[in-house]
Amino acid sequence: MKPTVTAMDERVIVPAHTPKPLPSHLRSELTSALLSTSAIPVIQSTLEKASQEEGWTASIRARAKQLISRGQVTNLQELVELLVQESVERQDKQPILPGGIRRVRQDRSSGVELVKTADETINVKFPARAIREGKKAIRDALDHVIEVEGQVSKDG
Repeated sequence: MKPTVTAMDERVIVPAHTPKPLPSHLRSELTSALLSTSAIPVIQSTLEKASQEEGWTASIRARAKQLISRGQVTNLQELVELLVQESVERQDKQPILPGGIRRVRQDRSSGVELVKTADETINVKFPARAIREGKKAIRDALDHVIEVEGQVSKDG
């Protein structure tokens, strides 16, 4: 069963040519509108389900264990920072050096660690499918709470 967003009675009017980034008052109105519906739990559920189906949550756990066992992190803050960085960085932005080395990382004990290939490190990049599903859920939620100024809404 697909989660649905409960619509609210009043919609936020958004000018057709809204500057980017959104003005703070408009961002605040949209946030309030989304919080007054079931949109946030629906978006959260969509992202959680898609990331679990893609194996991302299991990969995060495995990578965390790997980082801890290798001594690459010493506390929770370092672990979270590194996992977040790895989950959003683009693999193609890492230069491949001679010998298939993807990057050079400072290591506390030996000084330098060469990470050879992506298969030696567990991939924790956030899945593209989960991103697509999340974007769709956000669009669906916004369709319920906004009305573009000068356009007729789908509901009325």
